[in-house]
Amino acid sequence: MINPTLGRADFFKLRKSDQNGFKKFRVVRVPKDTLLFKMTKGAAAAGQYGVTPWWSAVKPFLDDKEGALGRYQQAKAEGVNMRAMVRFMSCVCLDWNDLDNYVQVKLTDDAHAFWGTFNPMPKFSQPIWKVDSNKDGSGATTMANVKLMKLKEKEAGFAVPDMLGGAEAWQLYIPNLTDADIERGGIIPGHDMVALAMALGA
Repeated sequence: MINPTLGRADFFKLRKSDQNGFKKFRVVRVPKDTLLFKMTKGAAAAGQYGVTPWWSAVKPFLDDKEGALGRYQQAKAEGVNMRAMVRFMSCVCLDWNDLDNYVQVKLTDDAHAFWGTFNPMPKFSQPIWKVDSNKDGSGATTMANVKLMKLKEKEAGFAVPDMLGGAEAWQLYIPNLTDADIERGGIIPGHDMVALAMALGA
């Protein structure tokens, strides 16, 4: 069992930035062999603190009646790719992650996790029109930030609203996750709707 003693009080020990990712939450048990996915830059590789705790269910799970296939179908209906739909529904700011790839894993043990809805987020996590750090007053840093954010907005694949989210979507936060706790599947480019359709049985 991963996180056998995890309780509601443990949520408030998380970093404030992690707590702020949830609009509402509860502790749930996620069974062994549950398929999980995320859209992310790279492969969600394990780092200094283990594997990222942020995941969504591939198949319908508890309150989530749609899973990854539902996200795919929503994307297709809206005429956007999977990375664009996940960015909007999962409230991923443009300057947080490029969401290049669909990454899927399978839990190798039962886990306790925080389960809840995404908290709406602005399209940029930080105001880009802020006091410039250039001592010469040239505004170069601010203008570079503006240029980068406009590029990311163009690359997003949809008309990015000022606030991401709004529709109810569900996520898992599984603390202390390591590579020993998961079985990794393939990685699919988030814009490749044909490959995603095959993987999801759409």
